[in-house]
Amino acid sequence: MPLIISKENLTIIKKHVAEIFPYEACGAMLGIFDGDNKKITKIFPAQNKYRKIAWDAFEIEPKDMLEIDKLSRKENIEVIGFYHSHPNHPAVPSNTDIGASWPYYSYTIVSIKGNKLEDVADIKNYLMPDKINKPIIEEIIITE
Repeated sequence: MPLIISKENLTIIKKHVAEIFPYEACGAMLGIFDGDNKKITKIFPAQNKYRKIAWDAFEIEPKDMLEIDKLSRKENIEVIGFYHSHPNHPAVPSNTDIGASWPYYSYTIVSIKGNKLEDVADIKNYLMPDKINKPIIEEIIITE
């Protein structure tokens, strides 16, 4: 299932990860299932529970998870997945990422090398079916 995201929503993610660099940023991607597509309509930049002590770990703050849930109910949309950054590392799931993943969600990883938008090196999206098999790359389609 491809992940469809607008340039505007992708820019929200890029700005968030650049702002938080050199620490890991994280957030939620909300939207709708449209046939065989996952269409992102809303981005929720969240706080990393580990904030400025983690260069290689993230967990969305519980208060933000509650807000994400409220937003999805209010706007009648679903949590499609989550994004996080890999400062100075490739956009490839770590063992920690795989171990903390749920099979239903998409996981977008943003590789970033600095604190500017142009420092985003790569963006990849994954489905992690279980903790044993390799993550599956999901196509990202960027729309106007």
